[in-house]
Amino acid sequence: MQRSFLALQGTASPFFGRLAAALRKRGHLVRRVNFCGGDIVYAGDGCGWNFYGQSSELSDWYADRIREGIFTDVVMFGDCREIHRPMHAISQANGLMVHVFEEGYVRPNWLTLEKHGVNGRSQLPRDPGWYLEQRSFIPPSPAGQHTGYNLYERAFHDIRYRSANMLYASRFPHYRSHRPRNGFFEYSGLAARALRQGQHYRDAERVTRDLLDERLAYYIFPLQLNSDAQIVVHSPFDGVRQAIRKVLNSFARHAPADTQLVIKNHPLDTGLIDYRRHAEQVARELGVADRLRFIDAGHLPTLLDNARGTVVVNSTVGLSALHHRRPVIALGTAIYSMPGLTWQGSLDDFWSYGEQPDMHLYQAFLDYVVDHTQINGDFYSRTGIAMAIAGAVQRLEAAANV
Repeated sequence: MQRSFLALQGTASPFFGRLAAALRKRGHLVRRVNFCGGDIVYAGDGCGWNFYGQSSELSDWYADRIREGIFTDVVMFGDCREIHRPMHAISQANGLMVHVFEEGYVRPNWLTLEKHGVNGRSQLPRDPGWYLEQRSFIPPSPAGQHTGYNLYERAFHDIRYRSANMLYASRFPHYRSHRPRNGFFEYSGLAARALRQGQHYRDAERVTRDLLDERLAYYIFPLQLNSDAQIVVHSPFDGVRQAIRKVLNSFARHAPADTQLVIKNHPLDTGLIDYRRHAEQVARELGVADRLRFIDAGHLPTLLDNARGTVVVNSTVGLSALHHRRPVIALGTAIYSMPGLTWQGSLDDFWSYGEQPDMHLYQAFLDYVVDHTQINGDFYSRTGIAMAIAGAVQRLEAAANV
């Protein structure tokens, strides 16, 4: 069955352009919307529209495009970007199927493609019994084939995308990126962090060795990116610093006195906000400076495997912690937050009463999520993109027949 796709903004890579070409080759119509110079550079061949207006005009502009009656589906990367939000209600009102791409729920080697929405907007059930009932119908989740992903290739595409944004800025005077800082500031922060990376690894190894050699009981709290929609939209916090203060405040008052808290920074953090200084200052105020370990690197599987518990907002690290049979509490909206997998009580009680997950339920949940929302591949490497496009085309065509 031929479908007609309206493609909104993708990620900073050739993925969306090549996906459009693959869909056209199979007889589908694809029309892309470009919002900035980076979109044009990565648009690929084929027809499209350039949107030059303000975000307040998008609802009417989208509605006019949909009224033409040629589209059956909408695809986008991330469902919380300002330029994407108006499309949700318009698509629902007009019977269009929305498909959202995002980084993988399961990592590495997977990306997410889900109908309607992802993360906090996902329609995945939160009922553990439902997943257990599905277990007999769902195949076991396979190990993902390695995609060849590397950070340097991702950085190249991101720099090219941002450079094109500056080059075409006069043509798109109203465009505002979902990322709060411009590329110069972000990459200067990442470059400074890269220069210290060796020291970061040595410090993390020392902290890990001390924890294990001295058999210290500890909890781990992995940080997320401050501008991530998971924090901005799908959490009760106005930023990562507020989350740090909440977790430390509860830890100081309610965690067993012989336990440590390990805060691990996000690997892609730009360093423009000094979370270490903030955490150490809060810990001093609360009288637990000697019980805080802050690391900027480290082998996460080892840390998770030996932790007494894991605190997340809604990070995908929560799924990794469940895989390692660790008690987990999610402070934001997370697809895996449900009875039997994560602690459903308060953070104050978690420190003492957090329970290990039901691994039978975890496997049922993982199998369903991989089968229905994950695609083996990535958005940035040549091999990963080819793998992802093959899986995405198959998934998009199958969705039309459901």
